[in-house]
Amino acid sequence: MRPDHRSQPLPPTPLMNGDNTPLDLVTIRATIRRALQERITPPPAREVDELIRALREHLERMLAEAASRATEVPPGTVARDRWDALIGHVRFDLDFGAGEERPIRCAARAYMQILARDARFLADCLDE
Repeated sequence: MRPDHRSQPLPPTPLMNGDNTPLDLVTIRATIRRALQERITPPPAREVDELIRALREHLERMLAEAASRATEVPPGTVARDRWDALIGHVRFDLDFGAGEERPIRCAARAYMQILARDARFLADCLDE
């Protein structure tokens, strides 16, 4: 008996724009959920560092896509102002944590959550 290939779900389609590397929003959202999940005990410092690194990489790629989308919207419109404000906000948050080698543990967790919320909102905007 042959397996029915039609019954297998299709893999999620990554977000694509021209020649840019596609954004894998499924993986990005999984990282966001992991960073924002409620826990009884705080995550280990190693996991926080790993999540911060992953979120920063996701945000950098999403910012490139957002900047590309913003250029397609006429300047002076509400939609363009929203894109510009979002891009500026995320860049500020990324720059805020860029200079610290090893922030104190509770600050690192808070920063991880800030980046995760930024990523969640940016992913939602890019998915529209």
